[in-house]
This record gives sequence, structure tokens and C-alpha cells, in this order.
Amino acid sequence: MIDVTEILVHWHAGRSQVQIADSLGVDRKTVRKCTAAALGAGLAPGGAALGEAEWVALVRGWFPELVDTRLRQSSWPAIEVFHDKIKDLLEEVTISTIHQGTVALTDRPGWVRVAG
Repeated sequence: MIDVTEILVHWHAGRSQVQIADSLGVDRKTVRKCTAAALGAGLAPGGAALGEAEWVALVRGWFPELVDTRLRQSSWPAIEVFHDKIKDLLEEVTISTIHQGTVALTDRPGWVRVAG
């Protein structure tokens, strides 16, 4: 997950969007989106320093979808009914083994049918 606060702290310190994207390993469009919110709120690079708590409060206001993961994880309630079964299976099989099997099966058309 991208730390929006870190992007904004670097931007506020005067680093260019290209420098931020390169050093943090994020897409330039992401940096642009984050800094656009700050600019829209009247902030500018090189202004008075803000503390971490202030940045966090601002980011929560600008990007509420990042605060509550339930907003982005609409499939979790459907998966929740299988929680106990998954937990039992993970005692027998590791997650990486499941992933390897899933990749292997999905690479062979016709081997996996989607329930529906």
C-alpha cells in the first residue's frame, strides 16, 4: 500500500514529482493525484512544516477510501462464510502451495471451472 503521507511530506519539502515517484517507487500519476489534493487545499511546497498527525488528518479528509479498507474490499463478506474452512485448510497446506496450484491450474484451460 502506498503511504500517501510520505508522498506529501517529500513534496512539501520541495522534491519534484519525478523525484518522489522514482525514490518511493510509485507511479507519477499517483504522486500527481496526491499533490493535487494538497494544492487544492491551498498548500504549497516549502510552506510551514506540518507534523505527521496533521498530514494524517489531511489525508483522511482528502482520501477517505484509504482510511476504511472495508470500502474497497466488497468481496470480503462473501469470503467470510468460508473463514473456518480456509483456516482448517491452511493447517494442512501453505498459502504458497495454494498459489502455485492455482497458477498451475489456471494455466491449463478447461481444468478449472468457476462456480456460478
